[in-house]
Amino acid sequence: MAEKEPIYVDPLLWAHDYLPQNEYQDLLDGLNQPLDISIRINTLKVDPVSAITKWSTRYGWKVEPVPFCPSGSWIHTFDTSPSTTIEHRLGYFYIQEAASMLPTELFDLAGIPEPLVLDMAASPGGKTTHLASLTGDAGLIIANDGSRSRIPALQIVLRNWGAVNQAVTCLPGEAFGSLYPDTFDAVLLDAPCSMQGLRSTESHASRAITVNEIDALAARQLRLLESALRAAKPGGQVVYSTCTLAPQEDELVLARLLERFPRQVQIEDVSTRFPKQAPALTTLKGRKFPEQISRALRLWPHLLGTAGFFAARLTKTDLLPETSGGSAHIPPADMALRPILRKDKKRIVQVLNDLYGFDLEAIMEKGSQEIVLHKEQYYLVAAKLNSALAGLPVLSAGLPLGKPFKEGLQISHEFTSRFGDCFMAGVLFLEDEALAPWLRGEDIRGYRCEGTKTGEIYAVRDRLGRNLGRGKLSEGRLKNMLPTRLF
Repeated sequence: MAEKEPIYVDPLLWAHDYLPQNEYQDLLDGLNQPLDISIRINTLKVDPVSAITKWSTRYGWKVEPVPFCPSGSWIHTFDTSPSTTIEHRLGYFYIQEAASMLPTELFDLAGIPEPLVLDMAASPGGKTTHLASLTGDAGLIIANDGSRSRIPALQIVLRNWGAVNQAVTCLPGEAFGSLYPDTFDAVLLDAPCSMQGLRSTESHASRAITVNEIDALAARQLRLLESALRAAKPGGQVVYSTCTLAPQEDELVLARLLERFPRQVQIEDVSTRFPKQAPALTTLKGRKFPEQISRALRLWPHLLGTAGFFAARLTKTDLLPETSGGSAHIPPADMALRPILRKDKKRIVQVLNDLYGFDLEAIMEKGSQEIVLHKEQYYLVAAKLNSALAGLPVLSAGLPLGKPFKEGLQISHEFTSRFGDCFMAGVLFLEDEALAPWLRGEDIRGYRCEGTKTGEIYAVRDRLGRNLGRGKLSEGRLKNMLPTRLF
């Protein structure tokens, strides 16, 4: 028997079915226009208002605020590309399509001082960094991805951002509901999808997709969403988002969840988070959806000149009925975290104060953090990591602090990138003629600076005050310790 030809979906056809003719024409016109670059500023390192003002002047950027993300900006024109700046390489901002900033901004975590958050499908990590900024790096974020091959990219992004209160895991997202039921204050499910956002972006290229593929994705999205809902505490929040506008993966998934749990979930009205009317669809091929589904946001590309996106915030209003399925297997952890002795903590705090005029103890108290040792390196991690989620198979956690060095400490690149702007001592300044070779990763030969010690690790800045990472001073040379991955 001959195999049936696959039936492919043309997303513009169903867009035509749901948009008025004038808006559909606006959509077609907009798809021919290139997307402007957009960035989201790292509020763990800088104030977004002063930073974007400074960078706009320095790099010749013409910027416009992203109206639904206080730390986001479009860059319409530039003299210096954002991707080539040292600020980008050191994680002072993240280049991210504006529509992708929407899901994280839908959370309302006010009144939860140390939230426990799950990012269920986290890689490559853009939304996880957004969560770290949103929470002020307090509490704990579990950044999970079910694909082991996608974990390294996630870890690099989190370290570059300087996030401390996070841990990376690699579990099937479907497992969290049974492994850790009624646990998280907030769960983000940016679900794997068909990426039918109607316009290509660098990370989400448009491609032909079949009806069968969409149906299979929708079935998995429903399983993941149920797991997210089970993992949330009663009263907890779940944000469901996709970078597709296929209704089968958006409104229909929510409708099926409501059918399954009519008394345990509620879709919240988040229309005030978005500057234009962008309600979800109310029908699909004659099927009428529950009224509350219209509270979700369907971000058509022509509304703000972004890629297409869909997002909804759900509240878990009650416990879900138990399932008959067994618990998922928990693999062993890759990272064994060994809390250090009190005397060692005191020594590290004193070294940082003596060398860099930096009060680590105050930072740790504010963020509820502790120092642990892993493979001969110190890390800053969330204090609640071991207590909040027993047996969690952690692949990595926290921020590298540094390595034991004689009686002192060799601070890490990540620690310098996150906190170097706060150092009151132990700072070297580069003259303008040394900037270009330094930013190419080269050592600075013939470097001299009075009052310094050879063999010490210094934070490096230029005369504009920019953080330029670490350097090790030797006789007549400043060794460049920026990681090679930055070049």
